[in-house]
Amino acid sequence: VIKATLDALKALPVVNASTDGENIIYKQDYNIGIAVALDWGLIVPVIKNADMLSISGLARASQDLANRARAKQLKPDEISGGTFSITNFGLYGGYTATPIINQPQMAILGMGGIHKKPWVVETPDGDALAIRHIGVLSLSFDHRIIDGAVGDQFLAQVKQTIETTDWSALL
Repeated sequence: VIKATLDALKALPVVNASTDGENIIYKQDYNIGIAVALDWGLIVPVIKNADMLSISGLARASQDLANRARAKQLKPDEISGGTFSITNFGLYGGYTATPIINQPQMAILGMGGIHKKPWVVETPDGDALAIRHIGVLSLSFDHRIIDGAVGDQFLAQVKQTIETTDWSALL
């Protein structure tokens, strides 16, 4: 999901921006905040320069930050400087939610749980009903800068990358 998000951020740079008064600041870095649930609430450590990491590097970095967050071993600079955040409200079985933007970022991607659902699939013989693993993504964004069309394009890009990438080839 982080890799798919990075691809979408590169395609739609305004989603990786922030504001300073009346000015839009387009970020050149891709510093991805990952929401981590703790006993007392959430903390959002940041994978700095995430676009420079491989899939396995992103996995190691996110796991390391989550483990150290739970052990209260994060450094102050590891929870600042994010340009975009991702949260997983599906961790405890949730399907949909509306995450709150981590200001001054412009948007946050929310991931719901992946559940088996009846789904209509197209086949050469016509439509058929099948059981598929379905996950819901949501995007909360600052409407002062990002409109619904850009938000929809961003989610479509993330979805396309997740559904069409041969992830095993990237490991």
